[in-house]
Amino acid sequence: MKSKLKKIIIGLATFVLGGLTFTFALSSYIENEVMSMVESEGSIEDKIMTLHQIETSDLKPKDLVNPKDKARNLILLIADGMSLSQVTAYRLLNGGPNHRIALDKFPTTGIILTHSTDAFITDSASSATAFSTGYKTKNGALGVDTDNNKLENLTETLDSFGFVSSLIATSEVTHATPAAFASHVESRRNSDEISLQMVNDSVVTTFLAGGRHFFTPEEEGGKRKDGIDLLEEVKRSHIFLSHKDELTNFDLSQSGKIFGLFANEALRQQETPENHDTEPEMKQMLDFAVSRSENYMNKGCKGFFIMAEGSQVDWAGHANNIEYLNREMADFDTAVEWALQYAKDNKDTLVVVTADHETGGLLIEPKTLFGYTGDEIKISFNTSKGFGSHTGVPVPVYAYGPGSENFSGTLDNTDLYRAMVAALDLENEQPSCVSN
Repeated sequence: MKSKLKKIIIGLATFVLGGLTFTFALSSYIENEVMSMVESEGSIEDKIMTLHQIETSDLKPKDLVNPKDKARNLILLIADGMSLSQVTAYRLLNGGPNHRIALDKFPTTGIILTHSTDAFITDSASSATAFSTGYKTKNGALGVDTDNNKLENLTETLDSFGFVSSLIATSEVTHATPAAFASHVESRRNSDEISLQMVNDSVVTTFLAGGRHFFTPEEEGGKRKDGIDLLEEVKRSHIFLSHKDELTNFDLSQSGKIFGLFANEALRQQETPENHDTEPEMKQMLDFAVSRSENYMNKGCKGFFIMAEGSQVDWAGHANNIEYLNREMADFDTAVEWALQYAKDNKDTLVVVTADHETGGLLIEPKTLFGYTGDEIKISFNTSKGFGSHTGVPVPVYAYGPGSENFSGTLDNTDLYRAMVAALDLENEQPSCVSN
């Protein structure tokens, strides 16, 4: 009896092991065959596409409606390098697929196409110029057309209609996105000229960002090549701020333009945690800029425009760093939450949230080839580290408030400018409401 039972057990074990071996072999065979098929069909190989020309004359502007109610205030929030993959990754990392973030609370959404005049893959300069002027230009150019002619930007237009403007960035203030709203240069690399124009020519009332080194000569430890101590000029012509506590304690009744430079380079960098106690987060800068703008409105300004950029979402993509991305998306989404609540409390305020391009080719994949079941995923970047990691995928746009209906569907990046202008009360020009 024992001998017979032993034979049965051995037989069953052999059957089970054989089945497992067969299953493993079959799975391996299928996986190898699938991968072979994928490779033979070339879907893993890069597909090179040549765009022989990018004709701006072929661009058809989006049909816009004339909003019944006009916005008095406009808050434009730009997350440099953000597309839906970055939004999704942030949502998953901070609560899972059913979690909702501030960006999910907007009633109107659309997508924006991003190419420049000379490339399908845009950079921040040309994209921000499209946002700030309504015209496409070549990569690297700021506030000028393809022939380097000056284009009037949104802050200059709004100044002539009695609006007050502020620019915020978590990068250096001379970086491409804020620079497109305050300067006109052939190359984004000309930071000396960009900063000079910001100080001497721009109508912007409040600058809040990093970048002190771009106002200080090289011989004094800065990055200016022209030898000008522009920081000293800023201190003479503006109210200069250098610590986040100055935003909290500032007397809003003070008159005069403000230049806040809270770091030598970008704000709250991972490499300099010792400086974070002195450098503001995005929400704090936005709160200050709104309060400052409201004070100007109490003195006669028609409304306000604020552009606030979460600059380092892009840098996290360039670095292929998920933890860095999550931190920057959290800072940005907190500012978005604040802006959305402000607009709900102030019905004449339009909030628009978008990005200039996607960076990193962020992927959200199953952990394994046959991993569509279960809760394990892999979040990774599909581009190499470094400069060339922008992609050409569209970016999202979110809107709330008067005129938000024009931000739905598919827009070109130049349409964003047109939709913002359509939302604002620009009927009667008036002298600048801002005095130095």
